Formats: sequence, C-alpha cells, structure tokens
Amino acid sequence: MPAAEAASPISQDAAKALLESLSFHAHVALAVSGGSDSTALMWLVARWSNTLAHPPRITVLTVDHGLRPEAAGECRTVTGWAQALGLDARILSWTGGKPRSALQAKAREIRYGLMRDWCLAQGASMLVTAHTREDQAETFLMRLARGSGIRGLAGMRTDEAGPVVLERPLLHTSRAELRATLAAAAHPWIEDPSNQDERFERVRLRKAMPLLAEFGLTPEAVARSAARLERALHPIEELARDFMARHVELRPEGFAMVALAAFRKLDEEVAIQLLERLLGRLGGGDEPPRLMAVEALHHRLRQSGSEARTLAGCRIALRQRHLLIGREAGRISRTPVLLAPGQSVLWDNRFKISVGQACRDVVILPVLGLKVPRNPAIPAFVQDGLPALLQAGEIAAVPSIGYLGQTVSPGLQAQAEFQKIDL
Repeated sequence: MPAAEAASPISQDAAKALLESLSFHAHVALAVSGGSDSTALMWLVARWSNTLAHPPRITVLTVDHGLRPEAAGECRTVTGWAQALGLDARILSWTGGKPRSALQAKAREIRYGLMRDWCLAQGASMLVTAHTREDQAETFLMRLARGSGIRGLAGMRTDEAGPVVLERPLLHTSRAELRATLAAAAHPWIEDPSNQDERFERVRLRKAMPLLAEFGLTPEAVARSAARLERALHPIEELARDFMARHVELRPEGFAMVALAAFRKLDEEVAIQLLERLLGRLGGGDEPPRLMAVEALHHRLRQSGSEARTLAGCRIALRQRHLLIGREAGRISRTPVLLAPGQSVLWDNRFKISVGQACRDVVILPVLGLKVPRNPAIPAFVQDGLPALLQAGEIAAVPSIGYLGQTVSPGLQAQAEFQKIDL
C-alpha cells in the first residue's frame, strides 16, 4: 500500500497544536503554490481559523513565475480554492527576463522576495510555508553533499526571525499525512511537472530517496539527525550572542564593528558561526556564504595585516582595534526601486524603507556614484552602500545619515530602518 494511503489525516486537535503560533499575529500570509503540501496547509489553516473567536487576518499568496504557460491558470485555481475556503488571496507575478542557469534557486529567491515585499506593504508580520519532513531530509542531504557545517546540516528551522517572520509549522509532518488530509476532505491539488524534471538536484535526490531508505536513510532518520544537530548548535549560538552583546557594535547605518583582540581569542567554531551570520545579514544575501570560504576568511583574520577582503557581498576591513564588516557597494543592484505613496519595501535585504502617503515618484538607488557629501562618522564604503531616495532624478534624501537634497519635496516623509541581526 502506498505511504500516502497508509497515513492518517491530520486531526483538528493536531492542527491546532501545529498552527498555534499563527494566532499571535494580526495578519498572516500563506505561501501556496497549489501542490499537495501547500494546499493542505491552506485547508488546515482555514479549518483552524473557523474554530477561533478572533482569528488573524489570513491572506493566501500564490506566485506566477511565468515559466510555464499553465502557471497563470494554476494561480487562478489556487485563488478560487482559497476563496471557497473563506480566505483572501492574491496573485503575485514575476515579470522580466528569466535566468538560463540556477533556475530553481533564482525562482525561489524571486518568490520569497515578492511575498516578503507584499507582506511588508500590507502589514502581514508572518509568512507561512508548507515545508515538510521530506523537504527537511532533502535539504540535509543536499547540504551534506556540499560539505556544509553544523549550521547547514541543522537544516531548516520551524521559524526564522526577520522583517517578516518565516514560519514552517509542518516541518515535522510527512507529505503522506498532508495528502491523506486532502484525500479525506476530497480536495484536489496540482501536480507541478517540474517536480519530475531531473535537471534539478532536488528532484534527482527525491527520486533516489527509496534507494537511500534501503540503507536506513529514511526521511524520518535524516530529519532526526538534523534536529539533533540543531540541538547541538544552540549552545554555540548562545556563545555567539554573548560575544555580540559584549564585543560587537552593530551600527544603524548597516555595518558592524568587531573588537579585534576579543575576536582573535574566540573559539574557532563560534567565530565562524559569528562571521556566517554577520556576512549573511550585512551582505544582503538570501543564502549564507559557503562554509569553506568563511573558514578561509577566519584563518586570514586571525593573522596580522590590514588588507581589506570581500566575501558574500561584504567588504571586511581590518583597523587597529576593530574589524569592520559592511556591504560591498559595487555588488548592489543599480536597478531603481520605485516606491508608491505610503509603501514599505525591504531594500537590498537590509533596510526597511517607508515613505508617507504624500510622497510620489520616489525611487531608491545606492549612494555609490551619486553626489552625496561624505559623513566622517562612517566608513566611505559603508556610505556608498546606503539607500538614497530620488525624486525627478535628483537626490531627495539619504535617511540613514539624515541627509536632505537641495530639491527635496516639502511633502517628503521617509525613513530607512536597518533590519538588525537576530542571533
């Protein structure tokens, strides 16, 4: 008997326990592609919310990547299902050119960017995804093949802090249970043909899972190892938090000053974890830097010398008593980002930028190449990576350093808030 038929549907009491964290937010967004996992998530959330006297506002987000002609119709199907369940739904579209390589990774980056920006603009504080135990096992094995360290092998977490909280309530639930839940409810789902495309690493690994299971590498066993590594990671992260509190000054302009003498005395694993987090956050990347590169950087930083280095979108500069880490301005996209009146966006994955309702025709560009007076309180390379707001092609403001241009509109109300690291 197939595993999906042998599994039991998720009960209402079990769903209540899984979804409890959603109740602490006023507005929650669900990432729903129409596949079995995300459709089951949507169905479970709809049933759960109907049992609450004061449920959160729930919006289903589905993304049309424009990669397949069927995608637009599938998105309309998802919105129809959502509305039939009493949920609001929105279709977000990826327009423009598509990459020729690393398609799945780029599509994921775009998808999360679109949903995150929508959440910021609409006041949704949590984005919920339907990652399952199988997804966790696949992630572990893919990272194992790349030689990941303890953080990577700890896998995905049930929640991740940020400007929009990322929640994975089904991470310890099997895909078979979710399909059994939909089958019991007589609710359909969409089979994405790309899930059979062996050009993609995750698909090849998924097809190899039955063979791996013969050697004991079942999704349950692999996910259990990931959970144990996450448990081992906690005390290391606690040491990193303590070091951050004592020896790292995280500036609102988006750079870090690390006490160099203390850093050089830090345990190697803790220092590497600290560098991974600082580089991942300050560099504006969606993915952490490769461990081998961070290990090499750590080795060089333990030595003497003042040569600046770059890694993961960051510039790392040694001063007499501090290690400076900030954004490498030349790596920031120079595509103007248009801000609608009253809108908030997360720019370069670092700054939450908001403008007032009276602000019109505002675009964001990095300072690099613009005529902005130098602020002596921050390194020049840091200022070059700050967001500048332009109106009618002229610099209106650089909110991070309090600079206003000569032609600033009287109605301009703007702020740029650096999104701090949660270690």
